[in-house]
Amino acid sequence: MKPVYLQRFAAFLLIVLVGAVGLSLAQTKKDRQKAQELILSGDKAFRARNYRQATSDYGQAILIVPNSPYAHYWKGVAHYNLKENPDALREFDIALSQGFKPIEVYKVRWYLHYEAKEYDAALADLTKAIQLDPDNQDFKKGVGEIFYAQGRYADSLGIFQAIVLKQPKDGDVYFNIARAQAGLGNAKEQGLAAQAALSNNTHMIGESYFLLADSLQKQGQADAAIDNFQRAVAAKPENFQAYKSLADLYRSQSNFKAAIEVAKKAILKFPEDGSFYTDISWYYSLDNEPARAAEAARSATKLLPNQYLGYTNLCRALNDLKDYSGSVAACNTALKLNPGDGETYFYLARAYDLAGRRTEATPLYSKAVTGLEDFVKRNPDYSDGFYLLGNAYFADSQRDKAIGAYQKVIELSPRFTRARFNLAMVYLQKKDKASAMEQYSALLPLDPVLAERLKAEIDKS
Repeated sequence: MKPVYLQRFAAFLLIVLVGAVGLSLAQTKKDRQKAQELILSGDKAFRARNYRQATSDYGQAILIVPNSPYAHYWKGVAHYNLKENPDALREFDIALSQGFKPIEVYKVRWYLHYEAKEYDAALADLTKAIQLDPDNQDFKKGVGEIFYAQGRYADSLGIFQAIVLKQPKDGDVYFNIARAQAGLGNAKEQGLAAQAALSNNTHMIGESYFLLADSLQKQGQADAAIDNFQRAVAAKPENFQAYKSLADLYRSQSNFKAAIEVAKKAILKFPEDGSFYTDISWYYSLDNEPARAAEAARSATKLLPNQYLGYTNLCRALNDLKDYSGSVAACNTALKLNPGDGETYFYLARAYDLAGRRTEATPLYSKAVTGLEDFVKRNPDYSDGFYLLGNAYFADSQRDKAIGAYQKVIELSPRFTRARFNLAMVYLQKKDKASAMEQYSALLPLDPVLAERLKAEIDKS
């Protein structure tokens, strides 16, 4: 992401470009005059934003008078505007060696190093620039940007907190504070800074709404988070992660239809991104639409043929469609790509089980348990992981552990209706009808149809 103050830099350069200087006296008067004309022509082309012509004119002038720091510098700036960074760096180095005003070179060259991820070189240029102009806040912002890019979030935060004391109405500084706080895991401070960024007219509107929403989600304020994720998408429709986070937040609330709608919008925006097809196939399965789940999963496997999760989701959907041979084939493909995946082993076991091949299913359920136990250790806040683990425990006849897993799902996602249904079914197997009725009472306002299915099972017990 290019810092806002650098986005304005090209316009600034157009203003300060004033004419050719510094031609060597070693050439003939005619040579110098011709070079001067070419430089003036380059200046004119630059002001007209015809950067290609500018590089040509400055280049021809340099051929005639090689020792021309002004021509080298502005040729470098023209290359910079054409995104020809290696050529720009070369010209800046020559301009500096020929005596062009160093601070002007540092002002642009640091960012070229930054874009190339040459952070030490970028920092060296900014350090020299700050020595020449100690009060220049834009140079200090650049240092903060570099620290952030290096993962030095505390250092970045310190820089921007110092800057905001000088520029308390600069919304972009608050945005950078919010980013750094997010990197440090300070959710509340992240949200406060993101809100300050928006209140002070940051240019990074969509990104700031995203940081605010992310902060609210981490603080357990789901409804406010949803509102701000929606604002993030509206302000910046190309914000990939905003779609991901919003859809997953709806998923965590068991609002699968809303998650599906967000994923659909993301697919329209990013039609070649297979990860959204993978996501939506999961949401369709959760919403009891296995045919659409299978269709989306097939699209995911076409776009991401070397990633396992599309095949895993296809395996699950085909189980629900009673295509057990197809399910086995999809799961085996997934396991080749990701051996040991607990979720895939669960669906594979289920395919064999539903096909009447319990002997083959039993050891696979045990492998599913092992894999899913490892998964929830690595993802302790992901309710679906505990849901799958509960299913695996249930299938593996570990009822008490299944109860614990389903209870964890409900703790993380109280509206997870399938977890409540399955928990009640385990209670019924344990002859605990009272606990099953508690789940029925909780399920009734969330999903009356599923609740009545449960009530029928309770009445039969």
